[in-house]
Amino acid sequence: MNVREVVRDLSAGFGAEAAMADVAALCGSDRYQASDGIAEAARYVAARAEEAGLRDVRVHEFPADGARRWWSFRAPVGWSPVSGVLQGGGVTVRYPEEPFTLAAYSGGGGGELAVYGVADVAEARGAVVLHDDVAVPLSEVLGLAERHGAAGVVTEQVSPGGGIGRVELRAGGSSFAFSVPRGAVRRLAEAGRVRVAVAVERGAAMPVVTGVLPGDGGEILLYAHLCHPRPSANDNATGVAALLGAARVLAARARRRPVRFVWGPEFTGMAAYLHDVAEQAPFAAVNVDMAGEDQRLCGGPLIVERCPDHLPGFVGALAEHVVACLPQAARSYAGTVECDTWAWRATPFVGASDHSLLVDRSVGTPVVTLGHWPDRFNHSSGDTLDKVDPAELRRTATVAAATAAVLAEATPRDRPELEGIALRWAAARLMECVPSPGAAPPRHRTEVGLAALRHRTEVGLAALGWLDEVCGGHGDEQARRWLTGLAEHVGTLLPSGAPQDVPAGPPVRRCWPGPFNVRGFAEAAGDAGRAWVDARLTADRAGGYTRMLALAHAVDDVRDRAQVAGYATLASGLPIGDGFAGEFIDLLVAAGWAEEDGTTSPAAVAPAVRPPTPKEGP
Repeated sequence: MNVREVVRDLSAGFGAEAAMADVAALCGSDRYQASDGIAEAARYVAARAEEAGLRDVRVHEFPADGARRWWSFRAPVGWSPVSGVLQGGGVTVRYPEEPFTLAAYSGGGGGELAVYGVADVAEARGAVVLHDDVAVPLSEVLGLAERHGAAGVVTEQVSPGGGIGRVELRAGGSSFAFSVPRGAVRRLAEAGRVRVAVAVERGAAMPVVTGVLPGDGGEILLYAHLCHPRPSANDNATGVAALLGAARVLAARARRRPVRFVWGPEFTGMAAYLHDVAEQAPFAAVNVDMAGEDQRLCGGPLIVERCPDHLPGFVGALAEHVVACLPQAARSYAGTVECDTWAWRATPFVGASDHSLLVDRSVGTPVVTLGHWPDRFNHSSGDTLDKVDPAELRRTATVAAATAAVLAEATPRDRPELEGIALRWAAARLMECVPSPGAAPPRHRTEVGLAALRHRTEVGLAALGWLDEVCGGHGDEQARRWLTGLAEHVGTLLPSGAPQDVPAGPPVRRCWPGPFNVRGFAEAAGDAGRAWVDARLTADRAGGYTRMLALAHAVDDVRDRAQVAGYATLASGLPIGDGFAGEFIDLLVAAGWAEEDGTTSPAAVAPAVRPPTPKEGP
C-alpha cells in the first residue's frame, strides 16, 4: 500500500457533480429527526446507496414517541411542520416559503393574539411574548413563556451571515415560536397584536439508513447525520453526499475488513443504531459532519477532530496524513512546494456530534471527525447550496474514504508505512510541549509541560500499539524505543521538576448507562443539575459542553477528583478548574451517575455494546 496513491486514486474517482446533485436533492426536505421530510430523505439515500454498490441497504424505523430510550438518549417526538404564518405591523412571515422561521416542535393553532414584552411575560397567558430584551437569553424567555401559559414566542435569531436562526422548543408542547428578521419584533410590538396560524402533523417514525461493503472482521464505520431543517446544505447534506460518493469509489476496491455506512438523526440515530442494530462496536469510525463549506464564504477551515486520548489515536494520525496527501492545485514559485488556497486544522476532541457516543468507554471505538468550523451560516436559513464548494466536498469525502480504505485494507506488509505515519504524528505532538523561544512561561509551566509530555507519550505509544490490530501481527520494539527516547530528550528541555500524580482521594467510578449524554445527565440531575448545566452552556456553549464531556471521559474508576480534572485539561486543551470539575462530579454523584465510595456498580463496567478489538489508550 502507498497511502499517497490511495488518496490520489480516490480523489480522482470521486464524482463531485453527482455529489452536488445529492446535496441539492436533500436540501429540498425539512429533515427534522422524526418527520415526513427525513423519511423522504432516508428513502432517497437508501436508493442512492444501492446504486453506489452497497449491500444489504435498509431503512430501519424506530418509534418516535419521546418516551423510548436508548440508554439515556430519549427518542424524538414525531413532528412534521405543514405551514406557519405570522402577520402584524406590516410584518409577514410564512413557512415553508421562508425556511427556519417556524420553530421546531411548535404546536398547531393560532388566532389574533395580543403581544407582550419580556418584562410583562407574567401577563401573557394566551398571548404572544416578544423577545425584545436581548439581555435575557432565549432559553430563559421560552421557559418563562411556557410557565406563564403564553401561546407562543417571537424572537430575532439571526446568524452572523444574516440568515434566520434555528429555534427549538420542548418536544410535545402546545406553544409555537417564530424566528424573524431583525427589526420585526419592534414593529410587532408597535402593532400590539398579531395574527398567527400554525399547522403541524405528528406521528412520523425516526429512520436510520444502513448499508455495507462486505469483508471479514471488525467493521469500519462511516457515519453522517441526516437531520436538520431545510435547506441545511453544509450541515449536513454535504456530509450525507460525501459518504454516498465515498461508497461509490470504495465499492470498486478490494478490502479485508467490511465498511459500514450509516445515516440517521444526530445523536438519537447513532444511539438507536448502536443499541438496537449493531451486533458489535465498530473497529474504527469516521464521522462526517459539515463537509463542503466554501471556506471564503463560510469563514472556517476543514477540521480534523482527533480521537479522545483514552482511545488509540492512530485513526486521527492517519486522517491528518491523508489531508497532507491531498492533491494541491498549485506549486510555489520555483515549483518545489505544493500549495493551495484552502486551509485545515487538527483539533483536540470535542464531541459535539455523533462520534461522542462511539468514543465512550462503554463502546470504545476510535473515531476521527471531519467538519468545518467556524461557519457563519450554520444552523440558519443561510446554509444554502451556493455556500457549498464542490472542490472542498471532494477533499472531505476523499479524506473520509481514504482513511476508511487504509484501515479496511491494511495487512502486515503495510506496517512500516503506517508506523512511520504514527511516529511522525506522535513526535510532532511531543515537540509541542517544548516552550517557544523567548515566550514568557505561563503559570505552572513546569507541571503542565511535564504532565503534557507524559500524557502525550502515552497517547503516541497507544497509537503505535494499535497497529497490531490494524495490520495484524506484532511489530518490534524499535519504534516504541525511539518514541520513548524522544520523550526523554524533550523532557530535558523542560524546566526541572516532576508533576505529582498520586491519588489523594477515592476514585471516581462511572455508573451512568451507556455513552455519556449531556442532556440525559441534566435530566437525571434534577432541577439543580439542569440549572447548572444550562448556566454553563449559556455562558459558553462549546467550551462548557467540551469540558463536561472531557471530564466524563476522564472518569475511569481509578482517578480521583483532582486527577480527573487534570486528565480532562490535558486531553481537551482547555483549562478546567477544580471548581468546575468538583461541581460536575458532585452532580454526577447526586444523580447516581458516579460514586466515590463502595464497590463499582455493574453499570459502570458493563459495555454498552459488544466491544471492538482495539485496546484502550492511556
